[in-house]
Amino acid sequence: MRSIIKYSKLKLRERPESCRPVGPMFSSAGELSVRLADTQLSFRAPRHDPAPFGDNQQLKMWKDYPLAVGGKPLNSNVQPSQSWCHTEIFFRQWSFCGPWFTGYMGRTSCYLEVVELAEPNSRLNFMHPKALEVASLSYLTANYGHEVIDRDSGEMNYIAPLNWSVVTQLEIPTVQFDSENTTGSADPERHVFIPISRRHIAHFSFNTVQNASGTREEVDKKVDPAPFKELVDNIVGSIRVTLSPEAQADWDEIRKSNPDAKVSETCAPLKWPADVDKDGLTILEYDPKRYA
Repeated sequence: MRSIIKYSKLKLRERPESCRPVGPMFSSAGELSVRLADTQLSFRAPRHDPAPFGDNQQLKMWKDYPLAVGGKPLNSNVQPSQSWCHTEIFFRQWSFCGPWFTGYMGRTSCYLEVVELAEPNSRLNFMHPKALEVASLSYLTANYGHEVIDRDSGEMNYIAPLNWSVVTQLEIPTVQFDSENTTGSADPERHVFIPISRRHIAHFSFNTVQNASGTREEVDKKVDPAPFKELVDNIVGSIRVTLSPEAQADWDEIRKSNPDAKVSETCAPLKWPADVDKDGLTILEYDPKRYA
């Protein structure tokens, strides 16, 4: 953990014009492990150290989630199409503070869920790189693509994917990218999608909020975003996966029949606003009355 004396959440002094805040020490982060549909997933994360306000209770993982029954639908306000279900697995949050009682400067959180289609598609195998790619973009569109600043102008509230890349330490197809707000501070959110079975995907989301106002450039000048990003990079870099025998057999067969199959190295931002069909995968032209 950071020095609670030098870097305290308590604010007794005015904040500097520019600050590089300090968060948790990743070097002391413990390893967490969970079995998801017989696939073993592990990663390192610091102890829960939430922001000094709000309801930020951590969600502790169980050791094993068979995922045989299926997940719960997302709230229709979050996902109007109700085309995906999820199982919540883990949540922690970490505070970042300025030096010598200049106080709280922001937070980063880590949320892990397992997602699956509300209407299972027997022809689809998320272990295939292209299926994973389509699923990750469609899932994010289902949750974020319908958010608009003004319905008349159709100006979108979010933009994604940004900074698309492959998670290279894993031998299975895995993608990561960012989503951001289009107004004010960006409040960047990192997304990582990892297939754990032919119908289940583990989804990590890391949300960062810097405690400052203004445009993206003004916020970044006031509160350096680098320490937040470093923590996210460290957690993502610690992720390890051991597939279940069934999932491994699926992945081996995919590589055997199509050895060149891989996730795209780049991906341009999607055209939002947009909707997702009830199948969870088909991205449709935005219609505010579609799921009203």
